[in-house]
Amino acid sequence: LGKYDKAIKYYEQALSIWRETYGEKHPQVATALNNLGMAWDALGKYEKAIKYYEQALSIWRETYGEKHPQVATALNNLGSAWDALGKYEKAIKYYEQALSIDREVYGERHPDVAIDLNNLGMAWDALGKYDKARDYYEQALSILRETYGEKHPQVATALNNLGEAFRALGKYDKAIEYYEQALSIDREVYGERHPDVAIDLNNLGEAFRALGKYDKAIKYYEQALSIDREVYGERHPDVAIDLNNLGMVWKALGKYEQARDYLSKAYKIFLETLGEDHPSTRTVKRNLDSIPK
Repeated sequence: LGKYDKAIKYYEQALSIWRETYGEKHPQVATALNNLGMAWDALGKYEKAIKYYEQALSIWRETYGEKHPQVATALNNLGSAWDALGKYEKAIKYYEQALSIDREVYGERHPDVAIDLNNLGMAWDALGKYDKARDYYEQALSILRETYGEKHPQVATALNNLGEAFRALGKYDKAIEYYEQALSIDREVYGERHPDVAIDLNNLGEAFRALGKYDKAIKYYEQALSIDREVYGERHPDVAIDLNNLGMVWKALGKYEQARDYLSKAYKIFLETLGEDHPSTRTVKRNLDSIPK
């Protein structure tokens, strides 16, 4: 629900009870630490998240040994946090360790292996190695289709990621094909008014904006905004992303007053929910400052 501070309070209570009941080195304690890490991660407090993930990893390694799925989970989470901090090479090392464990435990064609491959794709994507990223995404998609069939949300996620790789390569028409496939699956699985549908719509908006088809982009962004407001309310980071995207397309159209209005709203939400030091907050502030006076 995006109420991360509230979630943290519950996780902390759970952690306190489990520590009292089981002691410091119990898998349930590691679970609570991992959950706290994810909540701080969602708030953009990545260094704090990393501390919790490292504690969870230490307990799970001590309890289960090196080659266990829970260890792979902690490694993946650490990779994700370092990824968010822009330390992509460090993230890749964690993702590769997770992949090695999951392949050993599950074999080559398992959904958890696909998650690891997908994460590696995203890290290479961030490093600008789009062809390498695409290779990982395609491997993940193949496993997920084999495991779940064509009409599964995980398949839609892999299709979306492939779309992102093609969009980064400037192949917008191909990106749109993947985004539309993802949208079709998510609508069939979840219906029209789901956050994953909003993500697909946003991605389509981004591709059409890159093609200079601003009117089409606006329609997709507005649909995404409508869904996210319905699901999360007015003051959620996903709503801020939609507002930012709309602000940027209005800027491209030279409608600076409208652009400023959307970007101001996005900035206030990010400031309120994630704080001024979060990368998303800083990005929107730069976008807002770039609007001609």
